[in-house]
Amino acid sequence: MKIEQIPRLMVFPAGAGPHALANATPREMAIKEETLTPKGMADKLSLLLGVDIKPDIPVDYMKYVKMVLAVPAAGAGVYLAYKVVSLRVLGRNLWAIATIVFVLLMTSGFMWNKINDPPYIGQSRSGEAQLYVPTNNQQFGIETQLVAATYAICALCIVALVQYAPKVQGADQRTFITFMFVVMLVLMFSYLNSVFRMKMPGYPFKLLLE
Repeated sequence: MKIEQIPRLMVFPAGAGPHALANATPREMAIKEETLTPKGMADKLSLLLGVDIKPDIPVDYMKYVKMVLAVPAAGAGVYLAYKVVSLRVLGRNLWAIATIVFVLLMTSGFMWNKINDPPYIGQSRSGEAQLYVPTNNQQFGIETQLVAATYAICALCIVALVQYAPKVQGADQRTFITFMFVVMLVLMFSYLNSVFRMKMPGYPFKLLLE
């Protein structure tokens, strides 16, 4: 079938009858960002064929079942935790980690993904995986994970430089560890800058990476 990538959409217009098109040659329709959603695909086909096509999206009943069950489950979990586990026993470090994870998720676009439900990953014209959308108006789901992980590594480096490195015994070992964490921090921050510059061409700052 000479299919080199999936999804692949072939359109075979009618050559005769009331819906015949002047150019009935079979053609391939490119799968782009705007056609990845059912509505986007229907709009594209409507424009191509001259027929009003509306997507028929089935109701996701499991989503509502999960929402209904999630509230009592969360309440039961909190009640059991309150009865069984002492919050003070968990310690400051666990609460600090949970807070940092929450902040990383929120600053990396997690809520935007939940609201807009973008595709998890993209595909370039050559068929290769596309991790970032080159615009600040859209993003893929995987972008949140990559940016959050990069933020986490930067935060880890700073914490290590403040808390861990000064306690290392021996000047040579302390210098080496400090140098390694600084290098890692600079590289990760350079990567973040390169991502921002790719998504926002007018972004004026860069560090090491283009």
